[in-house]
Amino acid sequence: MISAEQIYAEFHTKVSAYVRGKVANPHDAEELVSAVFLKVYQKLDSFDPARASISTWIYTITRNTVTDFFRTRRTMVEFSDWMADEPSPDLTDEALDALADALLSLNEKERDLIVLHYYNGHTLKTVAEMMGMSYINAKVIHKKALTGLRAFYAAG
Repeated sequence: MISAEQIYAEFHTKVSAYVRGKVANPHDAEELVSAVFLKVYQKLDSFDPARASISTWIYTITRNTVTDFFRTRRTMVEFSDWMADEPSPDLTDEALDALADALLSLNEKERDLIVLHYYNGHTLKTVAEMMGMSYINAKVIHKKALTGLRAFYAAG
């Protein structure tokens, strides 16, 4: 069985890079990396190598920790690009909750792309590279995600 020290040494750089790619604020990113390794250490006894590799298991914990961070976060960026033809919404708690619900209605790839592009401020080309896809594919996913957000928002 791999030790906690070996896990940290082997995966810290990869986990940090993944989290920093998703979370713009360096302090938040470092807090999330710490939370990931705390969860890994707490759940190490329950790791089953027959079900997944250690890297897949750690990646899953990392991804879920980042998703939970955005799910519970109360502030979201205003998506003025896709609402340019509509009046800007008041960013009340209700509006932020609706926006969070709209983001959660997207699939993971669409949500990640939207967060990286609008919240973290990366260009679509950079987002495509970060997510390991072509720029054309990123544009298609971006358009589909915005259509989904508009539909969710319109359905109110």
